[in-house]
Amino acid sequence: MKTNEREIMKNWSGDTSSPLVSILCITYNHAGFISRAIESFLMQEVDFPYEIVIHDDASIDGTTEIIRQYQAMYPHIIKPIIQVENQYSKGNDIFDIIKRKAIGKYLALCEGDDYWTDPHKLKIQCSYLDHHPEIVVTGHNACSLDSGGNIVVASRLPKKHQRDYKGEELSAGQAWMLNLTLVCRNVDFGYVPEKAKLVNHDKFLVSLLGSYGGSHYHPEISPACHIKHAEGAWTGIDTAARNEAQINSWFWIYKYYSRLGMHEYADTYWSMYLRKVFAHSSRKVLLREFLIKMLFAREIHALIKKLK
Repeated sequence: MKTNEREIMKNWSGDTSSPLVSILCITYNHAGFISRAIESFLMQEVDFPYEIVIHDDASIDGTTEIIRQYQAMYPHIIKPIIQVENQYSKGNDIFDIIKRKAIGKYLALCEGDDYWTDPHKLKIQCSYLDHHPEIVVTGHNACSLDSGGNIVVASRLPKKHQRDYKGEELSAGQAWMLNLTLVCRNVDFGYVPEKAKLVNHDKFLVSLLGSYGGSHYHPEISPACHIKHAEGAWTGIDTAARNEAQINSWFWIYKYYSRLGMHEYADTYWSMYLRKVFAHSSRKVLLREFLIKMLFAREIHALIKKLK
């Protein structure tokens, strides 16, 4: 980590009040992790201005105090949003809240219990976007660590997904990109009411970005690190809850494309939704639903015969 803010900013060129990239960090009760995340942002070796926007959702474990300490040391770089009431529990879209505060041309994502390892990450990804206007988002690989810092998953991204995607593939949900590695264009999606219904926004974000271009995979960037711990927003929930969250995602993305009249994408997500529902429903439940529909169909058929 650079020792002070002046040391970081002396390498910046151009208008230092207009960041090229906004680092968006969502955090809640990450007192044991947030310092490492922030330090991985501050170690980035770049010649352009950037800002770090951190949304703290009314943490109660000391996370807020740590963020304020860093803000005092880096007041021109770190721009916290400190909530006094938990917004997630109110059903508010945290990503929308933090995105509205970002003024960078590009957005880099990393939650408070994740961190980057490559000091050249931002320079590589922003440079690629600068030179490839047809690309809307880039990413790379990441590993998973336990709370003791031991690697439990060396590669979170399957080999077949370590590639570039066309915009149509992103929109259709065919891509697998890791949220903590993404750098994307700061696109205004407008009002998307379906997003407020989602538990996990990662897939929806990538799908929305697909309307604006393709993606690029950077094998040359060192993997970022995701820490698996009991309090994690995703790793801290059980398998059933994860499946429910995925079912929820596919349904509301289907509703979004259906509302827009983009029926090819809507049908794709409806099929994904049904496959997930059937895969995680018991045979007893499925049989009961089938019999109810059959009985209903027979009653309708009998009513039609009477009307004739």
